[in-house]
Amino acid sequence: MNHAWDLELLRLINQTWSAGWLDYAMPAISAIEAWMPPLVIMALVLVMRGGRKARIMFLCAALAIGIGDALVSNTLKKLVGRVRPRDAIEGVIVRDLAPATPAVMRLFAPPTKEISHPRGELRGKSFPSSHTVNMFAVATVVACFYRRIGLGIYLLAAAVAWSRIYCGAHWPSDIPPSMALGVLTGLAVVFFIRRMAPEKAA
Repeated sequence: MNHAWDLELLRLINQTWSAGWLDYAMPAISAIEAWMPPLVIMALVLVMRGGRKARIMFLCAALAIGIGDALVSNTLKKLVGRVRPRDAIEGVIVRDLAPATPAVMRLFAPPTKEISHPRGELRGKSFPSSHTVNMFAVATVVACFYRRIGLGIYLLAAAVAWSRIYCGAHWPSDIPPSMALGVLTGLAVVFFIRRMAPEKAA
């Protein structure tokens, strides 16, 4: 069940507050798999040249993503069973990037846009937003080690969260709890690693 304010805010973000450039930018931000090659390269450089502190931060980030995605998000999606807006109601604008192989080429493909017309079986995948949980977990980990860089990643995480509503994948009310789950996951991982190896994580 969705409250009237949730539906109204969805329509504002998904339809009213839209623009041509956002129709590309928001799906591009959401397409995390397309960004994996450059992210992997950056991570390898960080691990090799960033020193012990950077390596421990990378370990924490990897653990936070694994726990946030496989354990927190996946478990709650099954327990809550909330249907995505694009699968639940008609008239939602579903935005994405065109498919391409390898996935990074999607960033150079034209965006796609269609109007939702739910017809099939409704499946609950809306809460929480895995994208949001993972991004805020990573931002929290980075902020614990490099505060200024972490603040920048928090801004990127907020843009990813907004993009999930803009693209019709999540209800607005999915986002704040998903942000909180990501922050808590990141803090928990950093706390655990620092307790396990305080002299190395300092």
